[in-house]
Amino acid sequence: MSANNSSDWKNQTDSYQRSLPPTVLLCTFVSSSLSVIGAVVIFVTYCIVTVAKNQTRRLLVYLTIADLLNALGNLVGALHYAVRDESTYMNKLYNMSLDCDLRDDQICIMQSCVSTFASLASFFWVNIIMIHILMTLIHQREWSNLRNKVIYHLIAWGVPLVITLVAIFFNALGEDFSISSGPWCWIKGCLEPQQVIFWMTFTRTGWEILTYFLTMAFYIIMKFYMVKTSMRFKDQSHNNLRKEDELYIMIFFVIVILRVVGTVRYGIAISKTINRSLYEKFSSTDMVLLHIQSVGDSAQAFCNCILFCIRDTEVRRELWNRIRRSRWERQPLFTELMEL
Repeated sequence: MSANNSSDWKNQTDSYQRSLPPTVLLCTFVSSSLSVIGAVVIFVTYCIVTVAKNQTRRLLVYLTIADLLNALGNLVGALHYAVRDESTYMNKLYNMSLDCDLRDDQICIMQSCVSTFASLASFFWVNIIMIHILMTLIHQREWSNLRNKVIYHLIAWGVPLVITLVAIFFNALGEDFSISSGPWCWIKGCLEPQQVIFWMTFTRTGWEILTYFLTMAFYIIMKFYMVKTSMRFKDQSHNNLRKEDELYIMIFFVIVILRVVGTVRYGIAISKTINRSLYEKFSSTDMVLLHIQSVGDSAQAFCNCILFCIRDTEVRRELWNRIRRSRWERQPLFTELMEL
């Protein structure tokens, strides 16, 4: 690193507390754990609830796989941060400031790879769900044929994989010292500030912002079409949509509400790179936003569980009936065992 770049990096990293407060770790632990539970509920409902077995719910399962990987990645990152040795961590921070080519620990790199891939896949599946709903609504028939399904998977899994591999090839993933993330690894914070911004944009935030605008456009188009034609979702087998599937267009609000704070922190990081006098000005604000981001970035599977399982009347009713039926079936067996 040159002297100027080293100074820039020092200002950038010093503007963040090197030891994150326990509340940030707690936010990540709780949010990630709830998302793991929410993902399991979504998987279970798809397997056992008859009304949930349509193409729209299948796409939600794919989205949930990505969100589950992201939650697990963030959870592992937070655990890795929690059990680190403070003196070793500070020594690594210093050594990386002198030589960014030093290899980071394998847990940090692997977690960064998983979180990067999963976040990107989640963005793509959200857009695919919105496209599927829009086209099925317009054509009033099942729009996702075999060819479209193959394209879905090639794009939603293939593009994130390529982007992640490119970042790995250029050694961009690793310890980011919470410059624009929570207590987990992402883009190496020891890179030059301009490089950090580029890789953040390329591996997540650029696609994140694009998803905001695309999902908003899909939402507006669907609402406009429904008002214009005076129609709503109907339980018709030929279009494979139910009235409750209208909830899926709310994904736009879920992803914006959960992710927008991380996008704001990305903007703050850019502002700090452009204007060095803003380092101290944004430090306290950034710490508040860090707490919110630690919740939002890991919570999508949990929020989707509430929206598409708890709020979905048919799914909730059938799931509850199955639980009650299972309990009644076990009751005679329990009574016989007690008599023995």
